[in-house]
Amino acid sequence: MNLYTTETRHHFEKTLAWLNKWACARTYGLGSKLPWDPHFLVESLSDSTIYMSYYTVAQLLHENSIDGSKPGPLGITPDQMTDEIWEYVFCDGPFPSPSPLAQEKADALKHEYSYFYPFDVRSSAKDLVPNHLTFCLYNHAAIFPIDKFPLSMRTNGHLTLNGKKMSKSLGNFLTLRDGIKKFGADATRLSLADAGDGLEDANFEEKTANANILRVHTLLGWCEDVIKDEASLRTGPRNYHDDVFEHEMNELINVTQSHYENMNYKDAVKFGFYEFQSARDWYREVTSDVGMHVDLVRSWISAAALIITPIAPHFAEHIHSTILKSPTSIQLALWPTPKKAVDPTALEAGLYMRETIKTIRDAEVSLLKMLQKAKGKKGPGGPAAAFDPKLPKSVRIYVATTFPEWQDSCVEAVKEAYDEQTDKVDDAKVKTLLTERGLIKDKRAMPFVQAFKKRMAQFGAQTAFRRALPFSESQVLREILPYLKKSLGLVDAEVFSVEEARQKEGDVGFSKNIIDTSEPGTPAFEYRNV
Repeated sequence: MNLYTTETRHHFEKTLAWLNKWACARTYGLGSKLPWDPHFLVESLSDSTIYMSYYTVAQLLHENSIDGSKPGPLGITPDQMTDEIWEYVFCDGPFPSPSPLAQEKADALKHEYSYFYPFDVRSSAKDLVPNHLTFCLYNHAAIFPIDKFPLSMRTNGHLTLNGKKMSKSLGNFLTLRDGIKKFGADATRLSLADAGDGLEDANFEEKTANANILRVHTLLGWCEDVIKDEASLRTGPRNYHDDVFEHEMNELINVTQSHYENMNYKDAVKFGFYEFQSARDWYREVTSDVGMHVDLVRSWISAAALIITPIAPHFAEHIHSTILKSPTSIQLALWPTPKKAVDPTALEAGLYMRETIKTIRDAEVSLLKMLQKAKGKKGPGGPAAAFDPKLPKSVRIYVATTFPEWQDSCVEAVKEAYDEQTDKVDDAKVKTLLTERGLIKDKRAMPFVQAFKKRMAQFGAQTAFRRALPFSESQVLREILPYLKKSLGLVDAEVFSVEEARQKEGDVGFSKNIIDTSEPGTPAFEYRNV
């Protein structure tokens, strides 16, 4: 049975260890009377944990009457539902002869039950594991065949408001009705999903709900505007950024689906709502010189509505039916399964572009701070003499294809000390190997080894040992040069390999100390005035 978290499974296992001491009957309170001794009541929890099975047939047995006084569509009366009939419907028992009702009526009940049972998931509070939920498992095991046992149970913590326990007396309280009046249904649902999924208490933040109102309306406005102005979007063949964006969309759709399947709604919102919009924002910026492709824009809008529908169905319906003018409701639409496999290389290239742009921006900020510190100082060769941010500027990017020899030696030492079976690195052996190779006294070595081990933990050992990039760094950088020049206000931007740059060492704007800092995946940057 899927319990979604190891904590929940451990909680169940602890309960099973002592539950045999729980009394199965009592003499007072709620519950069904013991048939052979009415003085006793069946333990009420035992009597209340299989009612889900009754849900499957209730609509055929009742007609606006809870007690069955008014028969349902099948015309079955309560006295006709004998133990033998229930056994036939729920437990594949023999059909009784004589029978109090026609077999086709019992078969209609059995069909409904067999279609809907077993239940896919039971979601409840974590404090019900040692009682109600465990009783539910025991009673299903005692009464039903194994193919009707529960498929999964999902437990959760309580809900806090703005980081504090909800309390009417303290005024920190919000009902669902008040939340909807205050924030609207979709913003409330988004914020509830974003509140948390684990066994720890979730936290509903009113600031998040307010922000989601703005986010939803901003998204609707953008979708309306771009569809109205659809004729101005780019058509024809796709470029490099189009392909990367499509793969990023498909990856986010797949990741969001996996989180929905595991009932991790916070992550479903993160990747299917926030990150999905961030991917569009980057695509819009990086293609600002040529414009976005019309097919990808429509595809994004459609997918954005579909993947958030389980959480925010109302504005998703508006996008689907009103903006995209789909003839049927979004509730009848299928999940936007990608038509082709996601290319990991394209994803890595997209991440590389974002990180590189940020690094170049940060490099300029750092340079400006250094210039401020050096302001007023005189002397040739200082930063003030080399670059003036007020004058037209350009940047040179240096791309390395090989790592420094000392780094390769460190990686090789880690690889030799790595045990694939235990997935651990023998730190003592690493130090011995670094000592043998004369690197133990190098101040760069151990920090690099520690950072490399973190990369192993994050991406896996084999991925970390394959240090070569799966794409051409120079090619990807040349693809973002137009965006780089526009966003940073550059007159020009050039890409050089380290080998090309070293041939020009000594020329203006080619500094050896900067060129030497370039590594694969981490290019070096040099600003200059033009």
